[in-house]
Amino acid sequence: MPERSSRQLELLDALEAVYLREGFRALGVGELATRLACSRRTLYELAPSKDALFLRVLDRFLARIRALGQDRVAKTSDPREQVEALLEPGIRETRGASAAFTADVDAFPAARRLLDRHQRERMALLREVVERGVREGVFRGVHAELVAEVMLAAVQRVRDPALLRRAGLSMADAFEECSRLIRHGLLHPDSGRR
Repeated sequence: MPERSSRQLELLDALEAVYLREGFRALGVGELATRLACSRRTLYELAPSKDALFLRVLDRFLARIRALGQDRVAKTSDPREQVEALLEPGIRETRGASAAFTADVDAFPAARRLLDRHQRERMALLREVVERGVREGVFRGVHAELVAEVMLAAVQRVRDPALLRRAGLSMADAFEECSRLIRHGLLHPDSGRR
């Protein structure tokens, strides 16, 4: 992908904020251009269609979450801290995600595939962290692959807009609950005394 200008990066940031707040399906390229004080052509230089524009912004958003988690994991050697370091950016960055955003991602197969790929990549790192934590005796003797798969399944389930409505939770709140369940379930009974 060609290097983006500072104006293009600014537009991508602004689009992300709009999409997280309002979703994307109800917004046309013309309306977005008006709101962002740019031309439609400027937006089409970022991506060739409305759907492709949303996917570009979503991919960038998810890549940032992964990078933040990977960077934070690399800065600590304690598996307990690494699990939190990996999961926390996803919770924090999705705090602004509205029900409309969640529903739009859920209704758009290409967006769901992108999100699923993102989660699989994050869970692969979680598996590595859990394996090390088990080896070091910090975590219970759990099966790391199963933990990662359970977390992946939980995250995929709590993205469901109908479930979030019934539970009265935002996507970030649901992710935080899943994170808490995993983190506390992993801890070895003696790990707090080490």
